[in-house]
Amino acid sequence: MRWNVVFPAFLLAAACDEPNVHILTALVYEPAGACVTASQGVDVVNGPSTGDNCNPTCLTIASSGTTSVYVTTICPPFPLDYAVEAEDAATDAGDPCIGAFAAYADFLDSGVNCPPITDDGGDEAGEGGMVGDAGADGGTDAAGDAPATD
Repeated sequence: MRWNVVFPAFLLAAACDEPNVHILTALVYEPAGACVTASQGVDVVNGPSTGDNCNPTCLTIASSGTTSVYVTTICPPFPLDYAVEAEDAATDAGDPCIGAFAAYADFLDSGVNCPPITDDGGDEAGEGGMVGDAGADGGTDAAGDAPATD
């Protein structure tokens, strides 16, 4: 089962069952591609919605030996298990928020997100390719693929 389908459904169900919670949405930072995903629900937060028009904030959370990094414009407060960092606080070269903020800025400039990840860990266009990248040959390598000529 795909976590990126099940988890958002769980978040939505949790938010609907409890009227005094809201969904924390964020862009997920993918360090390997130096990009951010499309905005998605990442957590359910107790309390009413605080708005989504605040300055970008980097949220990090460690789980099972890995650190997940998010950029959100949701206004605080945030759940206590996240480390919270403003854009001007990211100064250490090893800080994943530096890359996350740079990828977020690139996204704002270009409107391009990371390609969606498939169940096998690759992206939808194949390992490392951009979605919609058909390659230079247009798919005419196989015998019988070439267009017919008169």
